[in-house]
Amino acid sequence: MPFFYRAFMVLLVTGLSFPVLGTFILNLELVPARFAVMHAALLGGAVALLLGVNPLFTAIAASVLAGIVIAVISWQRKVSAGGSLGLIMTFCLGVAFIIFYKSNVHAITAFNLFWGNILALTATDTILAFIISGIIILFLLGAYKEIHIVLYDRDLALAVGVRAKLIYGGIMLLVCLGVAVAMSITGALLVDAVTILPALAAREMGKTFKSLIAWGAIFGIFMNMGGFALSFVLDLPVSPAIIVTGAVAVFLTRFITMTKERNYTKNKS
Repeated sequence: MPFFYRAFMVLLVTGLSFPVLGTFILNLELVPARFAVMHAALLGGAVALLLGVNPLFTAIAASVLAGIVIAVISWQRKVSAGGSLGLIMTFCLGVAFIIFYKSNVHAITAFNLFWGNILALTATDTILAFIISGIIILFLLGAYKEIHIVLYDRDLALAVGVRAKLIYGGIMLLVCLGVAVAMSITGALLVDAVTILPALAAREMGKTFKSLIAWGAIFGIFMNMGGFALSFVLDLPVSPAIIVTGAVAVFLTRFITMTKERNYTKNKS
């Protein structure tokens, strides 16, 4: 079944690469910025429904445009410009709902933008997911040391001669592209399922940057594949099943970490 094969392959490749974006988002404190990009992607999807084109293309365009604005704000103000990001979010959401209302978009079609429908991925969606996943991996391998320094301290990166603004811009661009693709997988409201949740679990297990990346890939594949399998076994929507699988994994890793710390404290005392 082509739709099943496409869904499986996209979940596999994004599970491998998208947790890297989650690591970027968490380390650079880009969670508010990610919300703004997510709303921009939703607006792009709404425009696509109005024009009758593939939502992924318009979502990417809207995300990148928002990302350029957010990159300038977040670099200059260290992502503390909550008012500016809030303005982007509310404006995009408001315009999106106006488009839904005026264009008489079918409720189920609009609903898929919020919650995703990975079984409805086209061959073009699949190819784009592979391309963006490949770009993420190539960017990580090609600028590994520079990325590591920028994630640790942007000011230090500038001081030691790293092209910090270029690396930061590349990170923001990849986050925007990833959010747009994730919207087609899990929906605009559940983007964290394939980005932040694996990175959160990886934080509990890995202490170095390299181990964070490795554990993120392991958890990303496990969460995506586990949620996909759970959805078929229990007849559940794929996106919420991935969310639940990921959340349980995060809770378990935190419980393991807390147990180890408690045992270490007892043995030390």
